[in-house]
Amino acid sequence: MAHYGGNRHGSGGQQRGGFNDRNEQPRESLEPITLDYVKDVELFNKTAKYWASKIGQGMKSTQIRNFYDFVLDLNDRAEKEPFDEVLPFVKMLNSKANYAKERKVASYEFAEMISKCVSQVNTKEQLKTFKLFFEAVIGFSKK
Repeated sequence: MAHYGGNRHGSGGQQRGGFNDRNEQPRESLEPITLDYVKDVELFNKTAKYWASKIGQGMKSTQIRNFYDFVLDLNDRAEKEPFDEVLPFVKMLNSKANYAKERKVASYEFAEMISKCVSQVNTKEQLKTFKLFFEAVIGFSKK
């Protein structure tokens, strides 16, 4: 079982939440995410459940919810503003997830999920699909 306490500075080689103390390497390779529910008919089901199981162990639900709320806000903005004004803030999710990972409040797997999704968002429709996928992940994360 993974150890969740320990030294904040990474000494002792303790593992936390499926990633090492430096949050650099996963223990296993992670499945891809294709933000297209036509190509992946299981996107909001099996794919979301898989990612929920990977990220849920090393994070508090409030932290996940904070990121989801940010995605909701971006999706709302995309409905009212030109998407090219919203897209830079979508891409900024990568830095937010990386910062949370470095502070050890987000897992490596969570940062990877965000990165895999953000890299595929270039339109308002893709942002909506990301929002729906994230919603499904949260639904499967509930304990």
